[in-house]
Amino acid sequence: MNTFDLARTAVLALVLAASAALAAPQPQREPLVRAGATQKASEHVFFIPDESTPLVPNVGIVVGRDAALVIDTGLGERNGRTVLAEARRVAPGRKLYLATTHFHPEHDLGARAFPADTQMIRSADQERDIAEFGLQLAQTFASRSPANAELLRGAAFRPADLRFEGERRLDLGGVGVRILAMGPNHTRGDTAFFVEPDGVLFSGDVVMRGQPAFASPYSNLGHWLASLDRLEALGPRLIVPSHGPTGDASLIARYRSYLTAVRDRTAALKREGRSLEQAQQAVTADLSRDYPDAGRLTGAIRAAYAEAP
Repeated sequence: MNTFDLARTAVLALVLAASAALAAPQPQREPLVRAGATQKASEHVFFIPDESTPLVPNVGIVVGRDAALVIDTGLGERNGRTVLAEARRVAPGRKLYLATTHFHPEHDLGARAFPADTQMIRSADQERDIAEFGLQLAQTFASRSPANAELLRGAAFRPADLRFEGERRLDLGGVGVRILAMGPNHTRGDTAFFVEPDGVLFSGDVVMRGQPAFASPYSNLGHWLASLDRLEALGPRLIVPSHGPTGDASLIARYRSYLTAVRDRTAALKREGRSLEQAQQAVTADLSRDYPDAGRLTGAIRAAYAEAP
């Protein structure tokens, strides 16, 4: 087994462990997008808040004169139908576009609930993730509870109608949305959406309140820092992350501070000749008070150690 395969195996083990925790049974909180909960964030932007429910994303609906863009679908077709109904309510009669922040099940596997004339948009990197990893994570989620299994029964990825590399601008009729392929951060196919007239950024898992998760063997800490610079340059007034509360550009600054601290501390320990395990112990001891998610911290340290000279 070569170095990349070893790294990939280690990362996938971390991802599955984290996924197991996320997918653990929630007695009173099934992973359902809530009907009738859509909020107006700005003139052209609506979103359905996740209310910090595990395996539920913040869903975006961007409305123009002629069309609407839906961002993320929820876990399985039942959730997708809820999202579709909310989109039709706030954007009646509009042509529909659909895109996801990344290929993980709670973001993508409700897409087949949308009608055939909906235009599915995917980046080339997102399609590569689907081709390589497929339904592995969906199978893990389904194994953790009967509710998850029922929501994911028969789940499959919807093929793309529109594909792009790098960036694509979507005109909804008086409302422009920049769709940005962000590269290997949380996943290789991370995608962000900037609603130009409103200054609203749908950041996916690239920027949230919770600690960043290195959920792919392709995740790269240095690239993630560059992605933060790219998003900050957009000048967002409001950030709607994949999960958790909305915020402003201070969310970007917090992620930059965290990733920089992990990178610099880990690199210094590696230069001193410390092993990965020793670096993990030391950096975790230094940062765990402010960043208590040990699994995500371990993933960031592992990436930093691999990238350090």
